[in-house]
Parts: sequence; structure tokens; C-alpha cells
Amino acid sequence: MSARIVVTHSTAMDEASAARELVTQLRQQAAGARVRGGFVYCTVGIQTPALQKALVEQLPGVPFVGATSCLGVGSAEGFRTERIVSALWLVGEGFRFGVSALARNGDVRGQGRELASNALKDGHIPPEAARFAIVHATPGSEESLLAGLYDVLPKRTLLVGGSAADNDITGQWSVWSSAGVHRTGAVLAVCDWPWRLTAMCQGGYLVTRHRGVVTRASGRTVYTIDGRPAAEVYNEWLGGTLKPFLQTGGTVLGNTTLCPLGVPRTMDGLETHVVVHPEKVLLPERALTLFADVKEGEQLVLMRSTEGALVKQSGQLAEWALGSSGLTPDKLAGALLVYCAGCMLTIQKQVPDMLRDFQRTVGQTPFVSVFTFGEQGCVMPQRPEHGNLMTSLLLLGNS
Repeated sequence: MSARIVVTHSTAMDEASAARELVTQLRQQAAGARVRGGFVYCTVGIQTPALQKALVEQLPGVPFVGATSCLGVGSAEGFRTERIVSALWLVGEGFRFGVSALARNGDVRGQGRELASNALKDGHIPPEAARFAIVHATPGSEESLLAGLYDVLPKRTLLVGGSAADNDITGQWSVWSSAGVHRTGAVLAVCDWPWRLTAMCQGGYLVTRHRGVVTRASGRTVYTIDGRPAAEVYNEWLGGTLKPFLQTGGTVLGNTTLCPLGVPRTMDGLETHVVVHPEKVLLPERALTLFADVKEGEQLVLMRSTEGALVKQSGQLAEWALGSSGLTPDKLAGALLVYCAGCMLTIQKQVPDMLRDFQRTVGQTPFVSVFTFGEQGCVMPQRPEHGNLMTSLLLLGNS
């Protein structure tokens, strides 16, 4: 094995010191091996332009991408909620790594194509050689971005992604690469990792008997289900728990984390779901806004979960990923865990238990966990999706 994964952290009180601390740890652990690239995550409050500038100065020529994370960052050290920067670095030989970043413009699909082309060019990676891609965007239009990425990338390229987050949905998020920082935009990393790897994206929810067809929708607003106001139908499915909002409208995020909606996806007779999180009830239509697109003609299914199930979700996903790929914990080089911020906030006091459960599954594998406002991955093979309240996981093998 000529490559490995290194995880570094810093809680320094200024960005330049944080970068120095990250790089000092990296060089000690890399022991002279070449640093090919990395993924850098931090809490809100850190000045990301200053952090990015300091990292570029400390690591000239090393490509990296990153995003802000809600409340904290996870790793084998637990759930760190203080001012912290955590990074996962790819070190060694035998693979290539490229990144790109763009500010958002009107043509998001075109932006996706440009991101993919630029990242491949940066890494000198032919499109057919790309084994995995990591995408981080600021919230909004992720579906169009993914479509653009896969206009260029082969469908077999594994995808893991998470939308940048802040602590209170006030837009204090950002994404960055070694080329720059964007408050509204997207970053992409691609790699031709030649060893075994796997990726998986799922939500920790069960299907209920309640389902209906979207009969009127526009983007992320569903106006009617089965010809009736969407919020009325959803409220009935929930046994009337949203009745006050039918009169006042307003945000229902906290009321719906354990009972969101799912959009069925089928392949070879199997059904799974892209989870979508209802955000608001809009008056006077009694429509529902979501954090993901839903199309007219698609079904919506009421999903259910518990706090206990969300605690176990990441460990179970890792078990499924290992089982389906034939990888074992002793054959893992590293892991990136993207976990929904809404789920994290619901189980906030139990997040350390969630991370311990994940670590029990992957053993001594170095990993970083970021908490996001939207998750990207394939709920069915070679079908990249954007959803909410989900977990997206990348496992990199070492043989």
C-alpha cells in the first residue's frame, strides 16, 4: 500500500495558527510522503478566507476542498463543538487528485459541467478514470449541479456530498478550495483511487402506508398531493399534528424531522427512497416547501424514524457498505461521513454515541464527519441524488 489517510485537527484561536497546527500534524504523520489532497471542515465563526489563505501558504501546490459544518465536526476524537478545524488528507503515491471551485451563476447545470471538467483537468485525470467525487455546495439547486457533474463524469463514478451548513440557517455557510472561497457556489474534488472503495447514501427512516401523487409542484414547493392542498394531506398523514400551521403558516422543520417525506426510487423490483424535509407551510395555498426538488407525477411517501434509529444510522450504513463491497475494517484506509445536520440536531446529546457506533463498525479507520444541510449520493447504483435527513458515506480501501 503506497497511500494512506491522515486526519488532523486544530482548535487554535486564529486562522493562521490553526493552519500551522493542521500542517504540523500532517507532516508528522505523513513522514515525508507526498500530500496529494484533502478535505477541510470547520465550525461557523472561523474566517474561512483567512484559513484558506493560510493553508495555501503552508501547503503550496496541495489541492483541497472544504465546507462549514453545523455546530461541530466529528471524528474518532468524538463530537467537537468548540471552534475547530478538522481535515482528512490523502497521502502517498499511486493516485491522482484534482479540485475546482466556482461561484454560483444562473446556469447551475452548466456550472456542474465546468466544475467537473476543471477538477479532472486539475488532477490530470481522464474522465473514465475518475473513481470517486466529493461535492460541497451552498444550499440550493443541488439537483441541477449534480446533473451537470454527470454530464461529464461517468455514471460509475462514486459520489459523496453535503451542502455547506451554519448553525441557524442564516446563510453563514461557505465552501472553499485551494483556489478560493465562496459564500454562494460549489467545490468539487475527484480522484482515481486505484484500490477498493465503496460509497452509499441512505436515510434512517421506514416507510408508512401513507402515500400520494404530486399533482402540482414547482421546484421545491409542492402545492397539491392527489389534487388537494399538500399541507392538508401531510397533516392528515401525521394525525393532525400540523393543524395550527394550516391557519398560521410557518416553519415546520423541527416538527417533521422524525416524520419527513420520501420519494420512491426503484430498480430491479427493489424500492428505496430519497428523503425530503418539509420546511414551511405556505398560505393561502397550504402548500409545502421542501429542501429538495419534487416533480409532478412523483409519489410522496410518509416516512418515520426515532432518535434511536438515527443514532444507529451511520453504523448500520457502514455495515451495509462493508458487506456489499467485501471490504473489512482492517482493509480500510479512511472514511468520510456526511451526516444530516437536522438529524444531528435531533439527537444532539447522543451524537457522541452515533460516532462511537460508527467507529465500532470501521475499527481503527481514520475518519471525519461533517454535518450538512443536504446530502448527495446514490440511493440506487449510478443514480446520483440530492436529499435531506440522509447519511452519505465514502469508504476507501487500502488494497
